[in-house]
Amino acid sequence: MNSTEHTPERPQEAAASPRAAILMVDDHPANLLALEAILEPLGQDLVKATSGEEALKQLLQRDFAVILMDVQMPGLDGFQTAALIKQRERTRTIPIIFLTALSRDAAHVFKGYAHGAVDYLLKPFDPEILRSKVSVFVDLFLKEQQLQRQATLLRQRDREALERQSALRYRRLTEALPEPMWAARADGSLTYANRAWREYTGHQEGYELSLSSFLQDVHPADRERMRTVWADAVVQLQNSTEEFRLRRKDGVYRWHLARAVPEHDEHGALVGWLAIATDIDDKRRAEEALARFKTTLDATLDCVLMFTPDTLTLAYANAGAAKQLSATVEELVGLSVLEVESAFDETGFRKLLAPLMSGTLPSQTYSTNHRRRDGTEVPVEVVLQYVAEGEGSGRFISVARDITERQRAETALRLASEAKDAFLAAASHELRTPLAAAKGHAHLALLKLGGQTEAGPGKSLQIINRQIDRMAKLVEDLLDISRLQAGRLSLELEPFDLSQLVLETRDRMAVLSQTHELKVEVPERLEGTWDRGRLDQVLTNLLSNAIRYSPEGGQVLVRLVAEGDSGVHLSVKDQGVGIPSEKQRIIFERFGRAHGSKYGGLGLGLTISQGIVEQHGGRIWAESTGTAGQGSTFNVWLPRRTEAQAATPTEISRTPS
Repeated sequence: MNSTEHTPERPQEAAASPRAAILMVDDHPANLLALEAILEPLGQDLVKATSGEEALKQLLQRDFAVILMDVQMPGLDGFQTAALIKQRERTRTIPIIFLTALSRDAAHVFKGYAHGAVDYLLKPFDPEILRSKVSVFVDLFLKEQQLQRQATLLRQRDREALERQSALRYRRLTEALPEPMWAARADGSLTYANRAWREYTGHQEGYELSLSSFLQDVHPADRERMRTVWADAVVQLQNSTEEFRLRRKDGVYRWHLARAVPEHDEHGALVGWLAIATDIDDKRRAEEALARFKTTLDATLDCVLMFTPDTLTLAYANAGAAKQLSATVEELVGLSVLEVESAFDETGFRKLLAPLMSGTLPSQTYSTNHRRRDGTEVPVEVVLQYVAEGEGSGRFISVARDITERQRAETALRLASEAKDAFLAAASHELRTPLAAAKGHAHLALLKLGGQTEAGPGKSLQIINRQIDRMAKLVEDLLDISRLQAGRLSLELEPFDLSQLVLETRDRMAVLSQTHELKVEVPERLEGTWDRGRLDQVLTNLLSNAIRYSPEGGQVLVRLVAEGDSGVHLSVKDQGVGIPSEKQRIIFERFGRAHGSKYGGLGLGLTISQGIVEQHGGRIWAESTGTAGQGSTFNVWLPRRTEAQAATPTEISRTPS
């Protein structure tokens, strides 16, 4: 039996109507005949297939409005066939109605819907219901076909309309152009100018256009040149590009770039000319400004380089660059900037450029060495900026100043400072012996007086004793500074209770001032491994400063808290004069004092404290609003356990003498 059969031909008038194809798939011929009898009244093409394979072949040959498919079939069953149909782009939208007499359970029905079925009918079914369902899909298919035919017809009509209106559209297009445009015959005589030209020049439509009248709107200095350029183009039959000044209706001349191209017919014969003018006045003025800018740069003594961000190729070098790099400008232009920036490879240099291109930073300032053409190097300080250029990629401008003389001066200053530091260290060492002797003799004299220090020699000796202590403290501070600089400030680490040290220091410092309330907030016990003597020195410095810079008295709060097992946080807060914001950066520098000599001291205590804290692996910082009465807070963070480590030389910041 042939697995594909068609219904008999209908009369001619019925055949003229569009017909849809219905695919019926069942491995039992009797079932196919029954379906054919049910669907024949619909008047559509009925196609039969006895297997899933035959159904797939039919789907390769034509489109179907709907598929009626038996579920139980040998080989490919209905579900498998439906899955293959849904995988193909052309057939995936064809509605499928499953027909079966065996699988009535809900799970089987759901499986049918899961494979893309639009309906699932159980045999026996009502012929009228089946015919009605199929009729709906047939109507949808025919309407879709009708819409496609109508769309094709509309496209054809649109194409014909476009062809009829091409001349009008061309005219409208030229009228809509924002730039002046002209058309000319093959001999060069002008025949048309668009609306942009009329609006620019102020001429009305119908203005008698000719080469002579056109040249009247050209700047007098450019007229003869433009007449010659146009005549040469017409004779040589070649494209022409020229810059000229065209008068605007307000009498202002603006620079334009004119482009003229010959127009040929389908046989290649010249039929006319088209010309268009683009306003380049702003661009030309910018180029002139850039030329003046470059002239200014050429007069500067610094090395000025311009390079592109994509290739890093030098596009400009001034006379200062040629002198600094021992080369001519011609030798520099075209080189990679990396041949000058000897300290960078390409990856590192592009990292330097990235924040400039993104706008994160306005400029980069750094010191480096530039390589001369002879291989020697010159120390420079570079200021690098990125200049965007509209839609383009922009360019970088590098200004490099030779700092050879400055480095020599800095070296001389550093050597002088080191000599001064060496002198202070030596003098401090030499002062310790006479101070110790003076301290001993003063002490013996006080003992001989039997403690009579209220008046007479005893009072004088007491004053001498205090001044010796003050001088000894100054000498010891200078020696600590020297040790910090030389990296000889060693720590004697031991486990101890930091809370106890805070309390002892508070008790000792409370004697110095009766107008200050020294309040302490510490845990009952807080043990760690530190240098007890050095931390005592830090605490003493911080409390002394809190008392000194609170002349009106008030509370000084010392707080100590543990930060887990990793560290401790110590803070000393006063209610004194505070630290002005512009002075906060210098208070940890050597001899740095926020309020000058008004409150005494040499400005060494915080420098030494910072060195001790950092030697412990911690950090120290200050917080202050700079408002009198709100005071300052000094914070110290220390690790809970300080590891023994070799001391390293420390760079101590210096304020100008």
